[in-house]
Amino acid sequence: MMTETLTLDGFTLTIATLIAATHSHHVQVSLSATALEKAQKAHAIVQAAVHGDALIYGLNTGVGQNKDKKIAPDQMADFNRDLIYSHLVAVGDNVSELVARATLIIKLNAYLRACSGVSLELIELLKVLVEKNITPVMKKTSSLGESDLGTLAFVGLVVIGEGEVYYQGVIRKTADVFAALAIEPLKLGAKEGLSIVSSNAYSQAQAAFVSYQSHQFVDQLEQIYALSMEGFDANSNLLVQSHPRTTRFTGLARTTENVLKHLENSYLLDGHKRTYIQDPLSFRNFTSVAGAFRDNLTYFSRHVTESLQVSDENPYVDHTSEQIYSTANYDTTALALAAQLLSSSYVQLARLSAFRIFKLADSQVTGLPRFLAANEQMLGFQTVQKTVATLDVTIQDLASPIAQNFYAISSGVEDYATNLPEILQKIEAILEQFSYLSAIELIHSTQAIDLRKLTTENLQLGKKTQVLYDKVRVLSPFFDHDRNISLDITLLKKELYEPII
Repeated sequence: MMTETLTLDGFTLTIATLIAATHSHHVQVSLSATALEKAQKAHAIVQAAVHGDALIYGLNTGVGQNKDKKIAPDQMADFNRDLIYSHLVAVGDNVSELVARATLIIKLNAYLRACSGVSLELIELLKVLVEKNITPVMKKTSSLGESDLGTLAFVGLVVIGEGEVYYQGVIRKTADVFAALAIEPLKLGAKEGLSIVSSNAYSQAQAAFVSYQSHQFVDQLEQIYALSMEGFDANSNLLVQSHPRTTRFTGLARTTENVLKHLENSYLLDGHKRTYIQDPLSFRNFTSVAGAFRDNLTYFSRHVTESLQVSDENPYVDHTSEQIYSTANYDTTALALAAQLLSSSYVQLARLSAFRIFKLADSQVTGLPRFLAANEQMLGFQTVQKTVATLDVTIQDLASPIAQNFYAISSGVEDYATNLPEILQKIEAILEQFSYLSAIELIHSTQAIDLRKLTTENLQLGKKTQVLYDKVRVLSPFFDHDRNISLDITLLKKELYEPII
């Protein structure tokens, strides 16, 4: 298997590069020599501050309510180790290996900005972990979005040779893996404990995967919509007529172009005379709604990329002025609000999908048999509408805004938060529920096409919709009698969606 090279300099990491490196089991990491030189200078600034008179939060003072307690130079190793221990508060499910690996890469990249002041030994150890595919096992639940303290403490635990790691497909004790590979754990120095935990690297990894999955999902949804158009005998004129004006709307232009490509050579585009002049809005408005989704996804992804390329360090080491500053770089409001907008955008698309499913089963609208039943002995797709409604309501609930729900904690000092990790986890849950909805839409559209073929000669599908139709029919054959539709939905859903977060 080929070894990929991941080049990191602290400032140019992209979502695409991160996702590719995360999925690769053979990565050679190349660290910018200039970045390492600056990082070494920043480390020297921190070392000097250890013996200085100025009090610097988390460096020579305690953290949180203990910020008024001075840490002596000879207490640094114990203090930073204990800081990791005291922040191991996350609970619940493990972070998936892919997201945990992305988190590790983000941490390594962040240290190359030379504003943390950590040692080159810590940077080199993270590099070794990435290259050897040794990934910390972390717990999900603790972060409010203003630094992922409780989750990232598990990275620190691995760095000192404790805790557990994903290695060669299983979870193992860190000490055993380090011993087998002759990797030396570290004794953390000044500011290193805080620098490990005080970061949004986990949220950034989540956000990168949400962006990646969302782009894949909307591409897929456009193809599903095109197939539903053919099953519904929808009016394709709106695609042709709206296309010239879409230069002002990037998302709309992209969606319209994609749907037309999926429908290339379709009977809908070949001078076809249809029964109904005006379609329901769930069909007519799809390109506009999906286009708006794409615009919002672009906005969200831009914030994700920015978060991968700028510092969230506090305190911030400025290697140019040789000063250490208190900052609010860790704040995630911009990304959290962009994620909340993306979440709301999913609701719009899900409701359209649900209504298209209902319309495809409505004989008064389609002219096809009631609930797409192949014969009078069948009930058809009547009962599954309850599942559709439940999925749609669940998606609406998951999209409820939570960025504003925060508490004043740590004796009232930490009185603001964004709940970014929870927003991102809810989007992942939306994706899973929506995938079931899309599977049900595919079952309806393919059934409608087959029933329509019984009364329409030479009903030709588009080049790409034909490919999708064939894939669906392998997993879900034509319903010529009532059977366990749950099995078909589940098989198609697995084909459509692979959970990552």
